[in-house]
Amino acid sequence: MLSFDAQSIPSPLAIRECTRPRFDTDLEALKDWLAGLRTRGVRQAGPALVLTLENLRKAELSASRRLTILSLLKAPVLKTCAGLPKPYAGEATATETAPGLTMEQRLGRLMFVNLDRALHQLDKEHPVPSERQQHKRLWLIRNLFRFANRQIRYAILWKAALPAGTWRDLHELYLYLSSRRSNSLWDLDAQRPTVGEFDQEIEYKTLLLLGLAAKLKDSAPQSEYFMDGLPAWAAQTRLEDPHTRLGRLRLFTVEVSADEPPRQLQGSLDMAFRGWVLQPPYPYLHELESGPFGLGAFGGRPLGLETF
Repeated sequence: MLSFDAQSIPSPLAIRECTRPRFDTDLEALKDWLAGLRTRGVRQAGPALVLTLENLRKAELSASRRLTILSLLKAPVLKTCAGLPKPYAGEATATETAPGLTMEQRLGRLMFVNLDRALHQLDKEHPVPSERQQHKRLWLIRNLFRFANRQIRYAILWKAALPAGTWRDLHELYLYLSSRRSNSLWDLDAQRPTVGEFDQEIEYKTLLLLGLAAKLKDSAPQSEYFMDGLPAWAAQTRLEDPHTRLGRLRLFTVEVSADEPPRQLQGSLDMAFRGWVLQPPYPYLHELESGPFGLGAFGGRPLGLETF
């Protein structure tokens, strides 16, 4: 569970004035509250949205209602994040109190947690979804991966610690989607996404490759060439059953229960585990190994965080 230190939030009076949206009333009231929030600036909008998302996480609502509210909150959250001050690289905790998360990280984490709850609730309420419900489900999945992407890239860019649970929840999400997809009647005739379309498997593998690169060679994600190559390398990456790789040396492993990106074993794989063995393509590994300063023959520039 996330907690938020009151010292990083404006006065209680300011909060009371702008943090009382209700989820059990007409949605026009929430829209009016959000419209008013735009005039208050990010200093008040950030904490107000944090508390709103925390209350939403605890609220008992239908999946459809929860999803509608999240769709209304998404743009204000992204616009607030865009206006929030960024930390100096390596000093993300300088202006924040414990546990050292910036307001932007808190907002992103709460969006992910709420989206994840909405997805599981939607699947439970509609085990055989209609076409409309399938579109809602895809919206949730797409945004889950995109908010995870923002969190991971933010941590790399600003050399900040990730919110606890970020990697573990991402692994669990992919496992859930993979197991459910293989048993779902509505997916049997589904075509594989074409190039440029959203593909949850490619999205997940891209984040695995990004996390591994940042761990092994933190200069790699600063390379524009490297970042541009990630989607294609992800498409060539395989996730294999650990049972089939027993005895192999220096494998890259992805443990579902571990709150961390892939890691490389120093010795051999002696015991199977809940997760996968990551097998990236050679060009990706070559980029991690080449060049005296970690950028090979290519120059680099800091990666940015695009809106979506």
